[in-house]
Amino acid sequence: MPASQRQHILLSDQETANILKIRIEKLYRVCKFFDDKADDEWDLIEGEHFEWVRKDVRKRQFYEAGAVALAKYLQEVETQGFFASLMDEVLEAFTHRRKRIRRHLVRRQVSIEFSSLDDVSLTSDLVFLGRPKIIRILRTNGKGLNASIKRIQDNDSLEGQEQLKPGKHFDVIENNQYWSQVGIVSLAQDMSQNHGRRSRASRKAWTDTVFEEIEEAIQEQRKYLESADSRIKKAMEKAKRLADNVCQVSLKRRTASQPFDLHVHHLFDRSSRPDLADVLDNLLVMHAEIHQGFHRWHGSESCEPKDLIEYLFHAEGGKFETERSTKNLDALVIKLEKLQSFFENHYNMP
Repeated sequence: MPASQRQHILLSDQETANILKIRIEKLYRVCKFFDDKADDEWDLIEGEHFEWVRKDVRKRQFYEAGAVALAKYLQEVETQGFFASLMDEVLEAFTHRRKRIRRHLVRRQVSIEFSSLDDVSLTSDLVFLGRPKIIRILRTNGKGLNASIKRIQDNDSLEGQEQLKPGKHFDVIENNQYWSQVGIVSLAQDMSQNHGRRSRASRKAWTDTVFEEIEEAIQEQRKYLESADSRIKKAMEKAKRLADNVCQVSLKRRTASQPFDLHVHHLFDRSSRPDLADVLDNLLVMHAEIHQGFHRWHGSESCEPKDLIEYLFHAEGGKFETERSTKNLDALVIKLEKLQSFFENHYNMP
């Protein structure tokens, strides 16, 4: 798919049929008509109007331009009375759809910014986020953020926005600028009203959505963080139950005659990846001696699955001398490498 098209979200065939108010069978009959008639005005172009899902059975996904082309055909060629207002209805459906998608994207961006608790500060009623996080949420840059701040602070008319106040809209922590959800609302409102002509429509749509969604989105993240201890404890208890008294590293079983402690290790540690703290795939149940040995060997830095692999090879090799233990180590390393590859650049959304 060309890079220029990736910004346009595809519609499934069923979603397209629903928007056009027809059955999916009729949708594909119209597509077949478009495909069979190469010498008329009706055409569907791959990459512009649709993309193939399975070309062998002619299954497709559609861009909005493709749905519009189909709507024009239905309105102009099919029964005039039934489809007379179809185009207006389709365009209205697109408006609602785009707004819904933007809402999810704003909430996803907030969730990503909370996946690392660096540059996050909580008070009794506000959540302050560091300046880089604010820039990403608002999809702006330092220059744009500074311009917005200046506009708000310079506007002292009765009709203007409330001026930005320390402790309410922003704060300075260790010489770094932080903004609360109240402050982000003010910035988004200003940016919606003061976009340049070139980017006005798309930028205004985004900042409008930030203005509408940001307070609730941040409050949801705060609730999620505040419930973290309970969720993590339940996940760790479940991991131990599933391990059934067996160390998942050495395969040694805890019994009455060998009553060692079992610890739950976070492969991506809790402080650097709180988004994975209650994810079962990120938890490994192991003999307390192995767990304590790893942290003595690794030190106080944040850890990842690749660090445990290094430790097992370099410090615990003696535990993997039998055929059974060697096979378990091989399987464990494959699992850890997959986890490392999947999650190191991908945040788990709560």
